[in-house]
Amino acid sequence: MKAAGLTDLSLDTLIALKTQDVTPEFVRSMQEQGLHPDVDSLIALRVQGVTPEYIKELSAAGLKPDLNEIIALKVQDADAGYYRALVAAGIQPNVDTLIALKVQGVTPEYVGELRSAGLAVTADKVIALKVQDVSPEYLKSMHELGIDVKTDQAIGLRVQDVTPEFVRAMQALGLKPSTEELIAMRVQDVTPEFVRDIRALGLSPSIDQLIALRVQDVTPEYIQGMQKAGFKVGINDIISAKVQDVTPEFAAEAVKHGFKDLTLQKLIQLRELGILDPKADL
Repeated sequence: MKAAGLTDLSLDTLIALKTQDVTPEFVRSMQEQGLHPDVDSLIALRVQGVTPEYIKELSAAGLKPDLNEIIALKVQDADAGYYRALVAAGIQPNVDTLIALKVQGVTPEYVGELRSAGLAVTADKVIALKVQDVSPEYLKSMHELGIDVKTDQAIGLRVQDVTPEFVRAMQALGLKPSTEELIAMRVQDVTPEFVRDIRALGLSPSIDQLIALRVQDVTPEYIQGMQKAGFKVGINDIISAKVQDVTPEFAAEAVKHGFKDLTLQKLIQLRELGILDPKADL
């Protein structure tokens, strides 16, 4: 061991090295690869089954991992063959990304299937897609429904839980949302039930209007309340009324003050001008 450059070894250290079969020959073989591991690293290399051949193969594939990266690669069973297969599939990961790809269970076949589905992917994008469980089957289902999915959109769709079933439900209602609209609808909780409830009140909002209704917390109950108060409501007007906090109670207060023939637009103007506000609020 001294001849291999390891000096001042305690008895406990020698026992630990011997227990893990760290021989002087193994130490020299690591040094021949340009590595100079300390005792702890030598033990870790041996425990993980790192061989000189393993390191040579990584180097021959074009990878230059440091000592800690070599151990991490071996822990994840990421070898030169795995790296070459990924490169052949069209991505060029560095060592850290290679480890992350292996951790997430990304296979060269998965990368190839993503590319076949029309996605332009980098190593980092592949990891994100895998984390979000964007499968080739999911992409195929969306394409069959006429949804054009790009890489970032695929991640967004999965993050927001936009399923083929959700798309079918919206299409069954006569809506044809784009990929971005589907994401926005999911973000704002525009559900098929919400669409049906709004339509049951005699309104036919567009996709953008449906999203705007949700953004402003315009509920079917609110619309119904304004209709019962005698107001003919349109989508844009009812959104404006909600933004201005025009309620059925406010409408009743305006009538009490002698305002007649009120339209929703006039009611909004009364709210904006503060005409019915108490003196204390003026």
